[in-house]
Amino acid sequence: MNIFPAPRPPEAGLCETCAHCRTVRTGRGSIFYRCELARTDARFEKYPRLPVRECSGYQQNEKSE
Repeated sequence: MNIFPAPRPPEAGLCETCAHCRTVRTGRGSIFYRCELARTDARFEKYPRLPVRECSGYQQNEKSE
């Protein structure tokens, strides 16, 4: 019997609602937040440290409005 609650995934901050963010799920169930701006702009990290509180490339995703 496990007496400890299941760990909650960390909040991703701005990445959760950003149009440039893609979630990557591994076969083992891990979730990573990938910044698609990193493909063309070296100022952005491919997998930023979470939670992201400020980002010059942030653009709100239409689905999250």
